[in-house]
Amino acid sequence: MTTSNPLFRPEVTATLGSQWMGAIRLNQPVSASLVAIAALLIAAALIAYISFGSITKKARVTGITVPAGGQLSVAAPNAGILLTTHIKEGEQVKAGQVLFTISTERQNSQGEITALVAQQLATRADSMAAEQRLRQNQYQEKKQALQQRLLNLSQEQTQLEQELLLAQRRQQLAQQSLSKYETLQTNGYVSAAQTQQKQEDLLDISTRLSTLQRNKTQLQASQIALQSELDTLSNSLATDLTQIERAKASLKQEAAENANRQAVQITAAQAGTVTGLTNQPGQAINAGQVLASLLPANDTAQAGNKESKFSELEVHLYAPSRTAGFITPGQQVLIRYAAFPYQKFGLHKATVTDVSRTPFAPAELPQNLATTILSNAQQAINGFNTNEALYRIKVRLNSQSINAYGQAQAIKPGMTLEADVLQDRRRIWEWVLEPVLAMTQRA
Repeated sequence: MTTSNPLFRPEVTATLGSQWMGAIRLNQPVSASLVAIAALLIAAALIAYISFGSITKKARVTGITVPAGGQLSVAAPNAGILLTTHIKEGEQVKAGQVLFTISTERQNSQGEITALVAQQLATRADSMAAEQRLRQNQYQEKKQALQQRLLNLSQEQTQLEQELLLAQRRQQLAQQSLSKYETLQTNGYVSAAQTQQKQEDLLDISTRLSTLQRNKTQLQASQIALQSELDTLSNSLATDLTQIERAKASLKQEAAENANRQAVQITAAQAGTVTGLTNQPGQAINAGQVLASLLPANDTAQAGNKESKFSELEVHLYAPSRTAGFITPGQQVLIRYAAFPYQKFGLHKATVTDVSRTPFAPAELPQNLATTILSNAQQAINGFNTNEALYRIKVRLNSQSINAYGQAQAIKPGMTLEADVLQDRRRIWEWVLEPVLAMTQRA
């Protein structure tokens, strides 16, 4: 049996295995540990942020502040020359108050046309008044004549009634006398001729009575005819007067229209504050030209303990279809006013109250705001086409003023702004894994 011999002697192996200077240790600096700990903390924070953090989807749109009650445009109904401006910029007016007077006079060789027409209308008015008095006088005369005839017939009827009573009495007496003569004739005291005479007397009286009754009937018919004629006369007068009054009303309308051709007074449709005065007295005005804007008054709005001249304001945002798809009432809005840079004055909260169901074409936008709306939208929205239709989004402001340098500055109508409409809010991990989740839902 053979045994294997090692390559080196055991003494050599023992000598090489001994470390006379001690065990070998690597020295690591303290900064490496700190870096490792910081890396772990950053990784944990990143994981926590991805797990619990969220991202809110925003729709950026542009808009403008407008009165909640609307803005009325005061336009000229006719072309002419602006004579007088009865109000000043920012003045509060009442409903029906005169704002402007416009002259629409026309001249010819005989003078001012409306003045000549007014003279003719005045002559026609005098003629109608005279005709009305004449008809009334004629009616009174005919009425008095008919009433007198009715009075005479009434007196005749009274006399006829008395004659009838007398005739009836004579008829009764003649009848009694005839009865007696017939009895006497039967006893032979009177002749038949005497009895016949009494019969003839009775017939005469009966004929007279019949004639009186016929006269009474004719008299009653005459009274009815006269009364009917009197009623017809009254109705005829009422008809004539109605026609005259209708003609006078038409004449007054012509006079008012003629006066309107000479000068037109434009009044306020409702109480409010006048803004946007651009024309001066003496300037030519075209029909339909806007002379001013009227902002409805607000008696309760206050800003910084000072009563506001304007009604409560709201914001109208205008968004293209690609932006307005997920905007719904109730969503929160963050507003940046152009007049108050958000870097200094921050963002201002508001709430969506309404979204139009159909878009507005550029030609359908408010005339006094269309240019501003389209220009702002083109600057704020990438790839916006000025011919693109826009949806109107109404927004209710949380505050009607802005705190600037320690003072409350009231928001004014017509201020341009940009707004972010806060829409969908999701976790970061949902956003990162959105493609995977979408494929899972489809599967």
